[in-house]
Amino acid sequence: MPRANTSLDSTHRLEGDDVEDAWKAYEQAFSPLAARAASQHLMTREEFEDVCLDERWRKYVVRDLDRDGTVGAFGTATYDLSAVPMVSLDFYAARYPHQFAQRTICYIGCIGVHPSYRSSGAFVRVVEEICRGIHDLGGVAAIDVCQYNEESLALPRLIDRITRTFGAEGERLDTQTYWGYDFSRR
Repeated sequence: MPRANTSLDSTHRLEGDDVEDAWKAYEQAFSPLAARAASQHLMTREEFEDVCLDERWRKYVVRDLDRDGTVGAFGTATYDLSAVPMVSLDFYAARYPHQFAQRTICYIGCIGVHPSYRSSGAFVRVVEEICRGIHDLGGVAAIDVCQYNEESLALPRLIDRITRTFGAEGERLDTQTYWGYDFSRR
């Protein structure tokens, strides 16, 4: 899709029809990962609704102004690392002690672009908006990326191109692999 005529809204709380519209974009963006990533990348509808109401998470919604406000992308980010399931606070405190103490480590929970809006600029708009706030605070951005998104979609490289405009460069913080041992073979 060529660049769409979009607006970007951010809010601490998403309710009503906005949740339904955001869910549609989010589900379409992340459902392919259900069978491609060992770790859960697609929230359940209940988890999604909880995040939409959880004010610790900032929500980013890209709407298509030429299509009655259709949601083309949805993202989340938080400076409250306790809101992130399974994240190691000790790791971030040791790795970035100053930013951890200042609460300027921003964890990006998700950025999902509906397949109809890929290459529309929606992803870049959300990343730029999140990065602008982190840059202003002198903070750190953290995100987890599954192998499929790294190798097939090259997300870290795309994000790196965006963050370089703010003077930041990405680095791999950790790698976790999942192994299977099949005992059904004889």
